[in-house]
Amino acid sequence: MSTFFKTFACPLAAFALTLSACGLFEHPEERVVIKVGTQAISTKELKRDLRRVALETEVMLEGQEYPIEVLIQRVIDHYLILEYGKEQGIRVSEEELEAAVKEIKKDYSEKAFQETLVQGYIDFKEWKESFRTQLMIRKIMDKVREGVQGVSFEEIKKYYQDNPDEFSHPAMVRFRQVITRTRAEGEAVLKRILAGESMGQLVEKHAPPGVGGAQEGFWVEKGALDESMEKALFSLPLNKISQLVETPYGFHVLQVLERKPEGMRSLPEAMKEIEAKLLYAKEDLFYRNWLSGLRESTPVEINRDVLQSMELG
Repeated sequence: MSTFFKTFACPLAAFALTLSACGLFEHPEERVVIKVGTQAISTKELKRDLRRVALETEVMLEGQEYPIEVLIQRVIDHYLILEYGKEQGIRVSEEELEAAVKEIKKDYSEKAFQETLVQGYIDFKEWKESFRTQLMIRKIMDKVREGVQGVSFEEIKKYYQDNPDEFSHPAMVRFRQVITRTRAEGEAVLKRILAGESMGQLVEKHAPPGVGGAQEGFWVEKGALDESMEKALFSLPLNKISQLVETPYGFHVLQVLERKPEGMRSLPEAMKEIEAKLLYAKEDLFYRNWLSGLRESTPVEINRDVLQSMELG
């Protein structure tokens, strides 16, 4: 899914960070600094929204240079999306909001939930309304996504034919292993297997006491492993048990389950990957064009005098 279409879960802890940081910027004035369609954004709201956007983009507002105009545009885009939802009659009902809040609260005890609010200086009503906004955006983006055309088989086939390097692979093996910390432990495991105990059962038991670990079903490409382990795997006959192999990670007992020679993944094997990649690109382009249209059709006013008077860091 395109990053632009990601849903906003708005976890409680993340919102706590946003609100607790807002205190750094609050001032008594409540002047309107930006208008987006029918929505008027006050200085306090803009500071809160800049903090949210900064956290989302991992940009801090204080102590360093920051692209303030870029952040302000992202805030404006946020309100453009909400204005579109308002025009389309999209809303979040009380029932939907309560159900979503309940879903979040199930990960907390009531005491832990209240403590998180207190520690973050969060007003529950304020948090709830912010969460409603996130749910609203989720609904809007779901509706917008309906306009994205799916990926056809012909598009997938063409991409596969035009990009052969993406689907070539070296020789590969799928194997399972038991890893021990010491040679003595490894030899004990190998002795049990050679005496008739199934390596598969040993792996399924997640290794008995004294064994370092067990893993099953890994596909690896030639050239991706420790040299000693790779030499053993790519020379080991199918389904045979290896001798003890020492690597920097421990002592390994190996069994090769499948092999694939060097070659190309087939189109059926690559279809899901290609479809996801092409759909991501389509969603990304569709969103950018859609948002560009909103910017052109929705009036936006910025009071630069008020903006310049604000303390943003």
